[in-house]
Amino acid sequence: MLIAQRPSLTEEVVDEFRSRFVIEPLEPGFGYTLGNSLRRTLLSSIPGAAVTSVRIDGVLHEFTTVPGVKEDVTDLILNIKSLVVSSEHDEPVVMYLRKQGPGVVTAADIAPPAGVEVHNPDLVLATLNGKGKLEMELTVERGRGYVSAVQNKQQGQEIGRIPV
Repeated sequence: MLIAQRPSLTEEVVDEFRSRFVIEPLEPGFGYTLGNSLRRTLLSSIPGAAVTSVRIDGVLHEFTTVPGVKEDVTDLILNIKSLVVSSEHDEPVVMYLRKQGPGVVTAADIAPPAGVEVHNPDLVLATLNGKGKLEMELTVERGRGYVSAVQNKQQGQEIGRIPV
């Protein structure tokens, strides 16, 4: 007969902002159950900021291309989804990106306003050819949990604004 032991919780402080919690011993498979529940709770409750919509000069919808840009708009949107930002503002804030080719467009080319910070400036967003030009307006909003692009689409939204 298997005798269940009472689990113990220990905390290991990694640095000022991170800790590692160890709960042991657990029944086989119970760690996955506990871990998934904790992950889902944290993902739905932690506040943060993200790009919620984009307006690109000369683009009316996401299923098109930008002249002089190697990536199509869909790939560009997927790259923007990887952008890590933080915002101190409770209201939506607009960031601007203006770059003329040739070259690589990175998140460092974005001009964030005061109170907004881009945490991964080395993220590659697009590649411009010789005469490529990219002008973009990115809207950053605060929220909590995961919000899909369909939920970001607003009623009466201007043509050319693409939800992220």
